[in-house]
Parts: sequence; structure tokens; C-alpha cells
Amino acid sequence: MGTKARNREKANGLVLPALLAALTLAASGCGNDSGQGNGNGGSAAEGDNQPPKRTEPVELVIHTNNGGTPESFDANYGDRIRKKFPDYKITYIQSKPGSTLQDLLATGQRVDILFQTDSYYFELAEGSKLEFDMTELAKKHGVDLNAIEPRLIEGLKASGGGKLYALPVSNMIQVLYYNKGIFDKFGVPYPKDGMNWDEVHELAKKLDREDGGIPYIGFTASPAHILGNNQYSIPYVDAKTEKPTFLDGTWNKLFETYLLTPGKTAGYQKFVTDKKKLPYRLEFTDAPTLGMFVFNSSFPFSIPNINDINWDLVSLPVFKEKPKVGSQSMPVVFGITSTAKEKDAAMEVIKYLVSEEAQLSEAKKGNMPILTSETVRKAFAQDTPFKDKNWAALYYNQIAPGVTKNPYLLSVERVLTPYVQQVIEGKKDLNTALREAQEQAEKTIADAKLKK
Repeated sequence: MGTKARNREKANGLVLPALLAALTLAASGCGNDSGQGNGNGGSAAEGDNQPPKRTEPVELVIHTNNGGTPESFDANYGDRIRKKFPDYKITYIQSKPGSTLQDLLATGQRVDILFQTDSYYFELAEGSKLEFDMTELAKKHGVDLNAIEPRLIEGLKASGGGKLYALPVSNMIQVLYYNKGIFDKFGVPYPKDGMNWDEVHELAKKLDREDGGIPYIGFTASPAHILGNNQYSIPYVDAKTEKPTFLDGTWNKLFETYLLTPGKTAGYQKFVTDKKKLPYRLEFTDAPTLGMFVFNSSFPFSIPNINDINWDLVSLPVFKEKPKVGSQSMPVVFGITSTAKEKDAAMEVIKYLVSEEAQLSEAKKGNMPILTSETVRKAFAQDTPFKDKNWAALYYNQIAPGVTKNPYLLSVERVLTPYVQQVIEGKKDLNTALREAQEQAEKTIADAKLKK
């Protein structure tokens, strides 16, 4: 395999099975510091924003199950935390064979802070019975939850049954990227903020053609990202009944809008037939033959060759009956464990990560902030090569209400996503696919319960 092929294979690690790694890179590029240095939404004087002095040594052990290396942890979080808290010993334990969370707990290794995207966090913390309600500790340390995007806090509390098991330190949403070169090539007007799905489907048809023997595709979306963060806020698993929801007719509407309607075009069908896969990220950046691509907001900051094309972005298209409602969010969250030895010290670290000081710094690097501060939001990507892109698109829509997360969500998602290609290829009709996904997901959940 040549170097270029290896690089492409490595970059393609953003696909569904590697969602978390992508999100972590996104957290790495998008993983953020959001917080108020003084615990409030506004700025604080430099002298007022210093952590309290400790008289005894403090060690905080931090872990996630994404497999990220110590180097990536340091680049994203560790170096900043150590600089802010020079008296703290920050120990990161990488998840790998022999040092997974279950391995650590089996050997009596204490873990003080867990971090993950919110979907994975609840599977990780609840599965290990390490969840800890941070509500009172956040109050004690003066963390201003009102300064944080309300949808993020609402979603975390809903998933925690009213308790606050973690705080968001960065965010991601779904947006529409487009290749200006392809639009220019075929004389098609660029997409705009505020478009609805019907309008985008019509644009996609104008781009779907063959030119010089090369088939072009108008539109595609990442199935796991767009379905899991859908605008109707329907979960894969009902939180109360713990049953899959795929027999709900809303899934038919979502599949048709996000995936099946654009998948009916000649260019899309030819690609799937020839390649035996759905068009994805490489078709947008490397080929490039894809005009529009819905993906997460951290995307440009984790792809080394994004500058090989002339691109921009607009807000996620909306349903006519849900104007101004975008995707749900995908925050990276940090939570203190129930076994943490130094809970106050851990809270100070998380308070810093959600501070305006930290959020402003990270926003400039292209990490989507969790604060509602206009100052922080307008600073987004200003220290990157992409500072002139249409980043107002990130805030054009409202964030859709987040679904209640539970330990079965991701296992059920893995059941559903393979059916997308089967339906687009015509191997199964949508109703059959959703019925089979429902049955398989029910078995998956039942098996998981038996292992508890």
C-alpha cells in the first residue's frame, strides 16, 4: 500500500466505527475549555482567576475509553491543566489492553475524572457505577451553569435523571459543508444559511451528473451523525421503556429526508453500485466528487488536506415544520467519579475548563465553545487558516433538544447503521429494514441486561 493510500485509509478512520476517535480528535481539535475563570459568565481580573493554593500534594487521575494517546491528551487538555494548576499532578491513563476502565477498577486503580462525548460518557460511567452528582459541588465552587448553552445542561440533566453527572467542555453540531469548485464548475448557486431540506435536495439534483467520465454526487450525510443527532430529537432507545424506537414513523421521515431521497440520484446509485459503500468524507476532500456533505462542526480541524478544495459551510437544512431547529449537540463532557479522592480539586479543574478564559482560548483554535458569550462565539477559528469561513452557520439554528442517553444507545446505533446501505442499494425496503433493526436491537438490549 502506497503512502497516499495509507494516508487516505488513516483519514477514513472518521467513519462510523471510529466515531469516537473522530469525536475525540474533534475534541482534540474541538475539545474545549469552556468556563468562567471566576466561576461566572463574565471575565475576571487575572489575579481573581487563580486556583486556590493547596497545602498538600494533589494527584488527579484522568481516563477515557477512546484510546487517545498521552500526547493527544496533553495537546488537548493536559498541558493547559498543568499550566493552570502547577501544584497538581495530572496523570492520564490511556485505554488499551490491560488498562481499560474495567482493568483499572479490577486492580484497585483510582480514577478521579472521566471524559467522553456525552453519548459514550453515560455508557462508560454508569456501566462502571462511577457516576457522581456534581450539582452541589458546582455550586460550592461558583460554576455559573447559566453561562453555558442551556440545551447542553438540559440534556445532561435529563440523561442523569435530574442529576448533573458531567459538565460539557466543548461542543459539536451538524452543519452542511459544500465544495465551491463543484458548484462553480456546473454554474449552480451556493447553498445558504436557513435552507430547508427540499431546497437542498433540488440543489443536489443539479450537481448530480457525469463530466469527463467522472460521476459527481450532489449530497450525502454521515448516517450515524445525522440520525443520532436528528432534528426531531427521537432517541434510538426510549429512556423509560428501554425499548428501541425504530417502529415510530418518525424514523421513516428521517431516513427519507437525510439519506434515501438524495440516494436515489443516478450519480449516488452508480457510486454505491461500483464502490459497495456510501459516499463519505474522502469523496468530499480527496476525490473530490461530492458537492455537499453534512458532518460535525469539528470536521475541518481534524482533516489535514481540507485546504485541497475550496470549501465553505452553511447551517444544517431544516424541516419546513421545524424552522430554525438544527441538530442535537455532541458535547465532550468531563465528570468527577464517585471514587475520586480529591473532588474539590477535580471540580476546580473542570471549572477552569468551562471558564470564559479557557473557552475563549480554545474557540480561537476552532473548538466550538459551550458558552453563550458572544465574545467567545465570535472568536471561533480566528487563530486558524479558516477564520474567514461562514462560522455564523454554527449558531444560525437553535440546537434541538437532546435525547436522554442510556447505556444501550451506542449498541443500538451499531445495529441500525448497516441497514442504511442495504436500503439505498435496494436490498431491503425501509419498513422491512426498520422492523428487522427493531428486533435485533431488542435482542441486543436484552443480552446487555443479562450481563449486568
